[in-house]
Amino acid sequence: MADTPNLELLKSKEQVQAYLDSITDPSFPEAFRSPLSSFNITNGIGNAVHRLVLNTSISNNLTSTGTVILKHSNPYIFNIDGQKFTWDLWPFEANALRDVPHTGVVKAPKLYWVDHVNRVMFTEDAGPQSQNLKDLLLSDEIPQPKVFSKIGEELGAYLAQLHSWGRDKKILEKYENKDSRVIASWRTYGRFEDALIKTYPELSENLKQKVAAYCAQEKEKALHGNEIVIMGDFWTGNVLVNLTETGELESLYIVDWEMVRPADAATELSQMLAEVWEAGEFSKNPNAKPGAKSLSEGLCSAYRSQVEKIPEGMLKEVMLAAGAHIVVWGEIGFAVYGDEGKFKEVKDKATQFIREAFGEEVESQDWGFGALKS
Repeated sequence: MADTPNLELLKSKEQVQAYLDSITDPSFPEAFRSPLSSFNITNGIGNAVHRLVLNTSISNNLTSTGTVILKHSNPYIFNIDGQKFTWDLWPFEANALRDVPHTGVVKAPKLYWVDHVNRVMFTEDAGPQSQNLKDLLLSDEIPQPKVFSKIGEELGAYLAQLHSWGRDKKILEKYENKDSRVIASWRTYGRFEDALIKTYPELSENLKQKVAAYCAQEKEKALHGNEIVIMGDFWTGNVLVNLTETGELESLYIVDWEMVRPADAATELSQMLAEVWEAGEFSKNPNAKPGAKSLSEGLCSAYRSQVEKIPEGMLKEVMLAAGAHIVVWGEIGFAVYGDEGKFKEVKDKATQFIREAFGEEVESQDWGFGALKS
């Protein structure tokens, strides 16, 4: 872990402006120093994100949007089962924004300037009109399924490229993000077993044992797995979508790379596929469910077509991980979109999916993952 910074987390526009006024580094772009305005986008766990609207009349504009994103990160202390852990993911995101590959459509934001002492980054803005993929699926008016299919295809092709890049030994060593590993070992698999049994106390002992063994296996993989470097927090909220005036896909930005780390492809794919499926289930728009399935099918097909080989058992691993994610996170991530009955319905479907992955005879469900079958 790097030295603990002294700068208080920049949560307000007043704090942001005071910070901008304090910068003396001559390499700092003057266009960023005196924005016309700033807007807080989010204050998360250990970080704050703001959009600065630049005064382009007084300085050269480095950006295409006339805006820039300021992100400030600080360590965060939290407890897991009575033990204190530090969530300190600096400087992995800044490194990733410099290093990760891009495609013609999918990219990580450009990194304009970094204050390594205070842990502040200035990055490209995906655009004030961009919308994250989760909100797009939950909108009252959503694109046609063909647009979601295209989004899936582009994301699948990008992941294949990212994972190929992430097999290099030097890349694996550079992104040995130990705090991210601890968080990943706990956030789903540290809670899945209890969450499942709380909802379904009547589960057979055989299934309970399978779930316990699975959670232990996944915790171990999260802490020590070393197949590829993954984005690490690849879900619908971290994909920003830009559409053209006619509603076609223009660009996709992948943001929030703090959790980048060594892991495996199933971990990466399952989180996104679970979140896409959930959005289709919880959306009030009847077109969301076919849109979500089109996206999943496009993602899985494109990924399979561009990787050298789908690992043995990939589909089972993705099914189990997606089901576990939904049982743990569905009610949290979609709290304002459902009620007790809907949450139970979604968990029932996820649990059925888990049973199928474990080889039990249940009514088959098609979530659009079929291309991952090895």
